[in-house]
Amino acid sequence: MRLVAVVLALAVCASGCKSKSEGDAAPDPAALKAQQELLARRDKLLEKRQQLETQRTALETEIKEIEKQGGDPTDKKKQKADLDSQLDNSTANELAQLNTKLDTIKTSGDRSAQIASREAEVANREAMVANRERAIAEREKGLIQRDSEMAARWKDTCQASSAPVIIQQPAKGGNYSKRDVSDLIARARAAMNKKGLLAADLPSPGPSLEGEASKALNENDTSKAYFVASQLVGMVDQIQVNRPFIQQKMTRVQNQIKATAQDDATKKQLDGILSQVIQNYGDGDFNAANKRLNQLVAMLR
Repeated sequence: MRLVAVVLALAVCASGCKSKSEGDAAPDPAALKAQQELLARRDKLLEKRQQLETQRTALETEIKEIEKQGGDPTDKKKQKADLDSQLDNSTANELAQLNTKLDTIKTSGDRSAQIASREAEVANREAMVANRERAIAEREKGLIQRDSEMAARWKDTCQASSAPVIIQQPAKGGNYSKRDVSDLIARARAAMNKKGLLAADLPSPGPSLEGEASKALNENDTSKAYFVASQLVGMVDQIQVNRPFIQQKMTRVQNQIKATAQDDATKKQLDGILSQVIQNYGDGDFNAANKRLNQLVAMLR
């Protein structure tokens, strides 16, 4: 009887006690049907074992009564041995097989539920990645469109050259020292560094003025050297780093890039800096745009 109670308790627990995770998992319909059929067979087998246990208990009582009265319980003992064999062999083996099949179905169902859960999680993650990629693509599309519009505006507005620079004749008399000329050249260089100007940023004949002043000094023609250096100072002072200046410089640098061969890595780096120039230009930060253009020019040397 104790064995029957244990088996029944195990059966009830196996059929009725499910963990939260098992209850939450959605089993496969075919597996669920097979599990229900096995449970029904096991219930019948347990019922049969209980009947056999009851019969064996009754035979044990009868054998004791016969032996107590001095009778021969051989037939009863034979019946009991037959019952013991059924309980210990056939029904026990069949019950073990059913339990094994049920465990297999349960494990398979749990694994299927885990796989389904993982697949759902992966699908959700892929959807999130796809959304991010769409957002990035939209942003890049907007940047490309803005770059194109900006380039078109530069092309339309960069046709006119810089206004001519008018330099008056120095008011000082004709006696100039080399120190006077050197001071003017140093003043021009300091102003160019402060504004972030390159020699190529100066309107013609600005890029060659410092060389002409130095040449005149070497020839001891301080009057000419002073006049040329004064032209350079006046030209630098008049330049403003503003929207038209950046427009013209951008066009010049772009043409320089097109005329220069670069490897893929350098081209990618140049494109990235150009993109930053466009961003600075659109934000109205012309000094930052000018610094990045100077960086491009340095890379192209």
